[in-house]
Amino acid sequence: MRKGLVLLATLMLSLSCAAWGRFGHTTIAEIAERHLKPDVKERIMHYTKGQHLADFALFMDSVVNIPPYKQALKGWHATIVDVKCRCTKSIRESVRKSRDGVTAMEDFRKSLKNYKELDDSTVFLAIKCIVHIVADFHCPSHIRYEDKGNDGKEPIKYFKKKTTIHKVWDTALIQGEHKKWTYKMYADKLDTFSEKEIKRVTKGWAKEWFEDAARDFRPYLYRVEPSMTLGRENFVEWALPLAEKQIQKASYQLAYALNTIFAK
Repeated sequence: MRKGLVLLATLMLSLSCAAWGRFGHTTIAEIAERHLKPDVKERIMHYTKGQHLADFALFMDSVVNIPPYKQALKGWHATIVDVKCRCTKSIRESVRKSRDGVTAMEDFRKSLKNYKELDDSTVFLAIKCIVHIVADFHCPSHIRYEDKGNDGKEPIKYFKKKTTIHKVWDTALIQGEHKKWTYKMYADKLDTFSEKEIKRVTKGWAKEWFEDAARDFRPYLYRVEPSMTLGRENFVEWALPLAEKQIQKASYQLAYALNTIFAK
């Protein structure tokens, strides 16, 4: 009984720190699934045993402190860029010891090249991680800049309540503005890109996607400082459109990643 309570507490702590929170991650997964090619979706559903992407969109956050996942998935929730928003291999190696989301995605693309030769559980684990990592690329509190850590753990007030900017970006912003929405309703609202727009934002692979997200957020990096009180005019009015743009990009890039890996 005690072990069960400890496990539950660990899971709750992990989820409280989730990038985009449950609402954002499941929305991204839902939009992505809508854009899977029919044959790719069928292959993925074989490995997930019928579970939808949204069903395990928070997997990496739920196991972040649980052996044996803790060490194996260490660092994959964030990536770093230099002051010019370049996510070079050298900066990933020197600062994060290559324990980052971009490197993980590059490795997954290689390791899954012959995915049919791998056992089903290995492929399913990879799918769960990919679903989460691509979403994390676009959460501002998970983008690291060489000249500023940007982990967002400094105390602030959000509508007069004490919190951190990390928690605001992860959960409070989008969930607070859509309190009665389901993730499928939010997906309906945000799944609006044209085929031309989708093609534009899915160019390249993980490195290019993360650099794009870092460039999007860079102009806003210093708008929030420790001890600030954030509200509608000085935060929500610019932050919500930015967050929704990032959720859209993550959704289509996730679909592209899965469509590419499981093309045949």
